[in-house]
Amino acid sequence: MKRIITLGEIMLRLSPPNRDKFLGSPSFQANYGGGEANVAVALANYGVETAFITKLPNNEIGDSAIKHLRSFGVNTRSIVRGGDRVGIYFLENGFSLRNSKVIYDRKDSAISTALVSDFEIESILKGWDILHLSGITLGISNNGFEISKAFIKKAKELGMEISFDFNYRSKLWSLEEAGKKIKEILEYVDIAFAGHLDFTNILGIVPKKPLEKVDIIGYYEDLYRKVSSKYNFKYIVSSIRDVRSASNNSYTGICFDGDKIYRSKTYEVDIIDRVGTGDAYTAGFLCGYAMGKDIDYTLNVATASSVLKHTISGDVTLMKIDEVEKLFENDSLDVQR
Repeated sequence: MKRIITLGEIMLRLSPPNRDKFLGSPSFQANYGGGEANVAVALANYGVETAFITKLPNNEIGDSAIKHLRSFGVNTRSIVRGGDRVGIYFLENGFSLRNSKVIYDRKDSAISTALVSDFEIESILKGWDILHLSGITLGISNNGFEISKAFIKKAKELGMEISFDFNYRSKLWSLEEAGKKIKEILEYVDIAFAGHLDFTNILGIVPKKPLEKVDIIGYYEDLYRKVSSKYNFKYIVSSIRDVRSASNNSYTGICFDGDKIYRSKTYEVDIIDRVGTGDAYTAGFLCGYAMGKDIDYTLNVATASSVLKHTISGDVTLMKIDEVEKLFENDSLDVQR
């Protein structure tokens, strides 16, 4: 089985309980989370050997974040200590017709002010098979971008594969800046996790066909083929979300291997917490890939992993791989094939 190491920021999340609003809430529930950290936790839960790289302040909050990761079996030995603070984000969970809200307080976090020289990159990466990171880490600061690029280039030198989730956040950077920096690293990427808006808005790649529900797979296949003509990805992986309300969505996974497009089962899910569902999807796909499974299994594990995360509070999924497998193997629970 392939071993996976992730690079990114772990943050402190503060949320009003019971889907309350910020205004009037007398308390906040605290959790830890962040894109690549969530992927690492899910992979560890699924039985994949996983590590997480970041920089955290040398205080009790940094200690607590590391304890959170270790409690799930994530290898934290390469986490660098130093800097002034852990990034924070405030989440107000939406419900029904009320949307969720996010407020970031992550400026000058330890990882965003870290330097490439803080990390013994070759030593950290040796012995691992896949490096996973996302556009969030590229976008938190110019330092974050330089660290990400240094890790990616060294990973390729060592013969590792690169998994990259576009994970665009408009509160971190503009589409123009994201496009410029993401394009610098795409030549190294083997597995790309991206939605159609990432390709159209960030890379400027527009399919001939319009986006229509009646032929949504045709739209994606046209888009994927145009992307594949420019970038040599082994897999392009996306999800299709039909938002009925803030608390009810349908969800489907799709994947393109350069020749054929694959589609998972489609599920309708009532939502407790949507945050981290994309990370659970990514982790499910990387789990199947690391295990050497075929694409049908891998894509269905990814989709079921994400669907189940919608039912769990906090950033991370708490499922085990057998629970994920039971969902997509049980035909009575899916909406359609």
